[in-house]
Amino acid sequence: MTEEKKQALQNILEAIIPYWDMAEWFLLILQEEWNNELKEKLYQNIIKEIRNINSKTQQENIKNALQKLKEKTEQTTKADEEDAEHMLDDFINNI
Repeated sequence: MTEEKKQALQNILEAIIPYWDMAEWFLLILQEEWNNELKEKLYQNIIKEIRNINSKTQQENIKNALQKLKEKTEQTTKADEEDAEHMLDDFINNI
């Protein structure tokens, strides 16, 4: 599991802790486990468990939390890209 994928999964689990009891448990394993193969299996198991949630309210809460996380990530990415562009412009203008 790449570090980026691990970080994304960690962010997702943190966002859904209030809505899914298992999220905190999976997060602890993800943070402590050093075996990449086990992390991949954990990732697949998390997806499977979330799909098996029967409560419509819980599903909606998780979906909303993940949507907010996606929006936040997109905003952060856009801000980072803009910062990098400004930095590059500064370098170009100072040559």
